[in-house]
Amino acid sequence: MSRLRRWLRRCGGRDSAETATRLHVCPKCGEEFVYPVTWTESGPANWWLLLRCGGCGAWRDVIASNRVVAAFDRILDEEMAMIRAAAERLAREALSAQAETLSAALRMDLLTADDFR
Repeated sequence: MSRLRRWLRRCGGRDSAETATRLHVCPKCGEEFVYPVTWTESGPANWWLLLRCGGCGAWRDVIASNRVVAAFDRILDEEMAMIRAAAERLAREALSAQAETLSAALRMDLLTADDFR
């Protein structure tokens, strides 16, 4: 872990408490694409997190309270649910398009037994 901490110090170090309250927002680009790379307890009421922005690639090293980390976790869960719903919708749309294509090919008598070998 010491190599990681040295690298983080060279790259900007830890965020202050004021910037650590909205962990999901990148302080460099302002986008909400921040995700945790790794984390560990930093005391009885704090967590150390290594965060990365998926938008601009910025890394940051943060110590945040249990309350702030719990809020960040809820945001991550909500966003994951949105991603899951979008992926399921896209899968349904793709399957529907394939079914329509097969149906049209059957109606036009374009398929033979050789197509299923």
